[in-house]
Order: sequence, then structure tokens, then C-alpha cells
Amino acid sequence: MKKVNLLAAAVLAAAFAMPAQADYTPNAYFNGYMRAGVGFDKNGHTNGSDDVAHKVGRLGSESRLYGEIGLGADVAKVDDTVWTVNTMLAVSTNSEGSWVGLGKDADGDIALRQFNVEAKGLFDSDKDAKVWVGKKYVQREDIHITDTYYYDISGNGAGIENVSLGSGKFSTAFVQNTDCNNIFDVRYSFPAWDGASFQIGNTYVQQKKQHVTDNQLNGNTVTLEFTQGFNGGWNKTVFQWFKGASANATQVQGWNHNDNEDGNAFKLYNFGETTIVGDLKMFHQVDYAYQKLDGYNGDNKKVKTFHAVVRPWYKLTKMTRLYVELGSYGQYTEYDNGWKEQERMQKATLAYALTPDAGNFWSRPEIRVYTAWLHGSDKDATFSAGYRKGATDITVGVQAEAWW
Repeated sequence: MKKVNLLAAAVLAAAFAMPAQADYTPNAYFNGYMRAGVGFDKNGHTNGSDDVAHKVGRLGSESRLYGEIGLGADVAKVDDTVWTVNTMLAVSTNSEGSWVGLGKDADGDIALRQFNVEAKGLFDSDKDAKVWVGKKYVQREDIHITDTYYYDISGNGAGIENVSLGSGKFSTAFVQNTDCNNIFDVRYSFPAWDGASFQIGNTYVQQKKQHVTDNQLNGNTVTLEFTQGFNGGWNKTVFQWFKGASANATQVQGWNHNDNEDGNAFKLYNFGETTIVGDLKMFHQVDYAYQKLDGYNGDNKKVKTFHAVVRPWYKLTKMTRLYVELGSYGQYTEYDNGWKEQERMQKATLAYALTPDAGNFWSRPEIRVYTAWLHGSDKDATFSAGYRKGATDITVGVQAEAWW
């Protein structure tokens, strides 16, 4: 962790050493995220799988250590314009040892996730508008209980956010998030009525040809979102339509561009947080996707995917609560030659949690003790390695999660 500590010291020192405007003192920021856990099943295997978390819920499904450390500072202010430098490192490891190396050929990984400059207040007519250049999390949108980022174009690029346009806000960005893709994104959000809002987004993905003879298959995604306050919480419905190489995106978390498959697809999400009665509340996610994919090797197929996850919780005391998380997943694939495949998974988790504000779903830090039951149609669906089809696994463990 010496590299992380040295970077933190360097960023903060540079922020305060920069020649700022007279009578302006830079504001420094320290933020981040972490999760960690340990658990085992009857065979002594360590539990935890991101694949399981995305499909049937992350409670009791994640064990690896993952963290993000963000450092930044407002380094200058001219009139009402504030200049900010942001940086973030991420660390990840599946190792169970007390000493975990980071980097190439080590047990863990370290990545530069953000490093950018922002200028807010450049326009006299619109002080909320923000211009940015660099590597950035670009207005990411996710579903927490499955760790699914359904609208995520993060990468190295440039853009402008929160430009006032009519009753709403307009944002646009150009990003390169892989060696092969250029991404052009625009989105517009606006209020509908009291407690409700809409957002419309369009994302165009251009493949960069590595060789003259390479196939170049571009893609496009349209995203429509509606958010409404509901019964002491909120509810969001998201519809996404995928065209071209982007049609493969509904199979995976985030944005995926596949230059070997053309097609059309759509995905419909509904998720949110609500109060059932008193101190009994619930977070849920339901989604369905349909894809028609045409592979260049003649491997044409139709894919239907379904997820349903509910996580009710009950506040026991000021700092304790009880969770139940139930999840179900199914994917059905039919090829033009008549071959069919299916994958199914179900999970149930019971957890007791300690957190500063047990009545608030988003309260962190949180420590959880849990037991989980998982049934899957193949070995990859279980926590442990080497299980045959139809395997069932039961695990126990402890998790911690925090953001600040």
C-alpha cells in the first residue's frame, strides 16, 4: 500500500502547493468505497462470485476484497468558476493471505479509475454547468443489489454536464473506454411532475479498425428512464434498445461491444425502494431482456434473460437490522440450427447487520453475518468449484461494506 499512500500524499501536497488565487484556500476531498468478506461452505471452499451477485443478488455472494480510494481538491477559483482535480485508485484481490501483492503477476490488482480536471461555473448564464477532461466515472447509473451498471460509459474522454436547457439538464460526452471503441453519448433529464422525472439518452459506439481488412461493426443504444416517488421511497423504470454490435450488451453488466455479432435487442428494468409497513422496507429489481443476434460465423441465436431480486429488511434497533434476499435468474438460448441451452439459478440469503442508521437502506459502514442457499444449473452457478449440474450449496460468512 506504499504506492497508494505516496500517491495520496502527492495529490494533497500538489493541491495545496498550487498557486491558487489570492484569498482562496483549496478544498481537499477524500472519498471511497470498500467491501470485504470471508465465508465457507461444507467443503471448506471460500464463497463469493461476481457472476452470482449480478444474477441473483450480491448479499452473501461477494467475498473478495475490493476498494476505491478517491482524492481531489478545488485547486483554484476565479470569480464563480471553480477548478477541481480528481483522482481515484481501485484495488482488488481474491487472495486469502495476510500479504497481498498488487500489480502484474501478483495476487491483487491496482487500477487508475479516475484522473480528471473539472471546471464548474465557466458560463455566466449557467453556473451549474461543468466541463471536464480526463479519465472519469461519467454519470454512472446502477442497481445496487446486483451491482449492475446499466448506463456506464466511463473512460478517458471529455464532456460537459448539467447544461440548462428548457426545464431540464443536458449532458454530452466523448469517451474511449477500450482500445477498440469510441463512444459518443448525449442525455437529457427533465422533471415530469412533482416527485417524478424523465431521462432520455443515446449512446453511439464506433469501432476503431485495427487493420484495413478488419470488420467494422458499430452499435447504438437508446435509454429511456422514468423515476417516481413511491410509498416512502422511489421507483424507476428503464427501457433500453440496442442495435448493431451493442445488442450483445444485455447479456453482461455495463456496456459491451461485440464486433462479431450484429443484431437487435431490448431490456426492461424496474427497481426501487419502498416501505411495506412501519420499519419493514424492501428494495427490488426485476428485468427482462430479448436479443436476436447474427454471428459472422453463422452462429445466429435468440436469447431471453430474466432476473428477479428482492431484499426486504426490518429495523430491529437504532443500529441493527435483519435482511432477507431472494433471487432468481434464467437465460434461454435458441440457435438457428435448433440447438437450445438454458441456465437457471436461485438464491436465498438471511443476514443480521450492524450499521449507524438501521432505518436507512443506504446507511454505511455496515457489517453483516449471513447464511446463503444457492441452487444452479451448472457448476459456475455455485459458490464452490467442481459442482455438477443441479448442484446446491449452503454457505455462512461475514461481510463489510462502506462508502464515504
